[in-house]
Amino acid sequence: MPIVKNNSKAYGYNYASLADIVNAGFELPQMRLKPTELGEYIEYLDEKGEWQIGAKVVVPDMKGTNDAQKYGAAISYARRFTAQLALKLATSDDQKVETQDAETKDYNEKHNASRLSFDDIRKKLDELKTQSEVNAFAKEVSQAYPNPTDKQRAVIKTMFEAKREKITAERLTYHENS
Repeated sequence: MPIVKNNSKAYGYNYASLADIVNAGFELPQMRLKPTELGEYIEYLDEKGEWQIGAKVVVPDMKGTNDAQKYGAAISYARRFTAQLALKLATSDDQKVETQDAETKDYNEKHNASRLSFDDIRKKLDELKTQSEVNAFAKEVSQAYPNPTDKQRAVIKTMFEAKREKITAERLTYHENS
């Protein structure tokens, strides 16, 4: 499971903000607010293009804030945890934890010097427009990384799943607007 470092601070504790997740190299899923009889939930679009239930929006009792600030904090909190759920991420306060730790970096330098870096994969994925292009690139990456570590495998898988979800969401949006 990929780990995102808790870089943001508020209310006396560290947490992984949506920006921390993006800065760690992950693409946020499409999310929306879903009112139900049991309360409001954040939903996210999964890799199949289906909406899934995420975190419930629970408005906290925070002294010194108005109702709008409380509601905004609740939405932000629910979106963060929904993103972590959708992307299958763990977070950590450990200052040594990074999305690519020293052991993985050493392994990459020794075994993958001529291969694609995670940044190269991310850049190439950003350029792709269709599922077939993504699938062809996935084969290319699997050949470039024949024996990835568990962390590498998880990060690469997450990047490809996020891209596939984005293409599906864009296709659905296009069809809805047509």
